[in-house]
Amino acid sequence: MKRFALPLLLLIAVAFGCQKKTGDPVDAQPKTVTDLLTETPTFSLLKAAIQQADLSDALKATNLTVFAPTDDAFKARGFTSPESFKNIPADALRNILRYHLVIGVVTTKTPEVASAINLPVESVNTAPLFLSNGASGLFVNGNKVIKSDQVVANGIVHTVGSLLLPPTGDAVTALRNRADMGLLVAAITRAAVARPELLSILNGTTSNTTLKQITLFAPNDAALTAAGYRTVADINNAAPATLANLLSYHAVAGLRFSNQLQAGQLQTLSTATNNKLTIAVATAGPTIKGNANATPASVKEADIVSKNAIIHAIDQLLQP
Repeated sequence: MKRFALPLLLLIAVAFGCQKKTGDPVDAQPKTVTDLLTETPTFSLLKAAIQQADLSDALKATNLTVFAPTDDAFKARGFTSPESFKNIPADALRNILRYHLVIGVVTTKTPEVASAINLPVESVNTAPLFLSNGASGLFVNGNKVIKSDQVVANGIVHTVGSLLLPPTGDAVTALRNRADMGLLVAAITRAAVARPELLSILNGTTSNTTLKQITLFAPNDAALTAAGYRTVADINNAAPATLANLLSYHAVAGLRFSNQLQAGQLQTLSTATNNKLTIAVATAGPTIKGNANATPASVKEADIVSKNAIIHAIDQLLQP
């Protein structure tokens, strides 16, 4: 995982050295991270969250990179007002906010980032952020950076339109922590009876280096219910081999965020001869179709980051 510890002197000189005008106070100083957040109206909820979490001092660090979520990003996750931050434990809020901070200068011009594809960068809470950069711009965890490379006196600010949620564990743990994935977790447990290595792939303990990182298209409870697996009892009555074949058809090797899904086919971990999924990219987002599905599945929630997988919650069970 990449760490950055580069000085800001050159960036500050470029950004601020030629901005001084006649009549400016001789002691004028470039803005800090805190100044930028305070003076930007669309960061009002971020500022409130920082105050609630008692993290103001963290923004005083030097060589700090901040991925700053807008008010709309917080509202999309249910944080609609400063008071709403009181509804989440302080430690949990601090963990989320620290996931948006990196010690070190990270810009689109940083050599390692300039043409990166899912470059893991260590955040302040030690969990990785995944950076990709190219002709379409800078992305973090699959989310496009709205405004990049804002140079301030003690670091860099990148404005993001999504609240980045740190991983809560491996893929199985991440699924277990969701209210809408209970049936899938039960199916994984049952499938492991026939194919133990599938569980080791999903929980990140596999010794297969090519499968240390995967992408999982995770059918939610509604999807499994519609496919006939209405209860845990239904799942436990199913043949483990059948479930293993189904679930392996939902996983592919490597990390693929939603913005990296391209029209075409993806080979899955299924051992079947025809083991590919068909991806289509529409304005509303990517869809995924199994060979025997009449219609493609839609992504209900994309880019859920776990320690070993990118999870996309989908609304159908994919049929090989």
